[in-house]
Amino acid sequence: MLKFIRENPRAFFFALVIHLGLLAVLLLSVDWSPEPSSAGKAKPAPIQAVVIDANRLDAEVQRQKAAQEKKRQAELARLEKLKRQADEARRKRRAEEKRLAELERKAEREAQAKRKAEAEARRKAEAKRKAALEAKRKAEAKRKAEAEARRKAEAKKKAEAEARRKAAAEAKRKAEAEARRKAEEAARRKAAEQALQASLAAERERLAAQQRVVDEYVQYIREKVQRSWIKPPGAGSGLSCVVEVRLIPGGEVVDAQIVRGSGDPAFDRSVEAAVFKASPLPVPADPDVMDRFRSLRFEFRPG
Repeated sequence: MLKFIRENPRAFFFALVIHLGLLAVLLLSVDWSPEPSSAGKAKPAPIQAVVIDANRLDAEVQRQKAAQEKKRQAELARLEKLKRQADEARRKRRAEEKRLAELERKAEREAQAKRKAEAEARRKAEAKRKAALEAKRKAEAKRKAEAEARRKAEAKKKAEAEARRKAAAEAKRKAEAEARRKAEEAARRKAAEQALQASLAAERERLAAQQRVVDEYVQYIREKVQRSWIKPPGAGSGLSCVVEVRLIPGGEVVDAQIVRGSGDPAFDRSVEAAVFKASPLPVPADPDVMDRFRSLRFEFRPG
């Protein structure tokens, strides 16, 4: 029932109006006065009239449904026809487009073939022209090559003669130059050897003089440490140790360590104390010599 109402709202509304109208007629036709005796009752006719009207209403509803269905079918047929017409129009349009595209492709193929033929003709003409030019060029090149070959042969003959003359002169020049080079090289070697010997002698003398200064200042340092040394109680005689001292320019002691002990820890500690007590130690003023005193080892043996 609900499906029918959704599909045929107008028919349902129309049937509802008819039913309401018939109901109103029925209500108006009913006698609402008190019922008479049973002999005076006569109501079959109105009831029959209501039944007839209800059948007529159902017939009207069916007629409306049939009309709506017919209208719907007609609309469907119209839409189907429109669809067929649209499909046919599309088919014809596509066929026409295909025909026009084929014509366009054919025209393009023909134009391309024409262009290709014209290009081929131009290519052949150009190839023929180039072949003629190439033949002319080769003939000219052959003539020039023969002339060039004759010129080169003559030039080669002259060049060989000139080369022999120059080779002889060059050999003589090289021999003289080699002799001069050897003499100069010998002189340079002799001078270099003499300079090296002189330099080595000067370096030996410098190192010897530097070593004399070092020995002299080591002795000064040893004597100053000796003066600052206090013999520890119980230290035996004949003890000695090697102490390493680190100095900065000016002779100030920054560290002192025994690197070879005497066997007597008290003696070794007294030597370290004497080194610090004697600071600053005497050092040479020459910076090159002073570098050798930045870390100095000497043997301390009490005198």
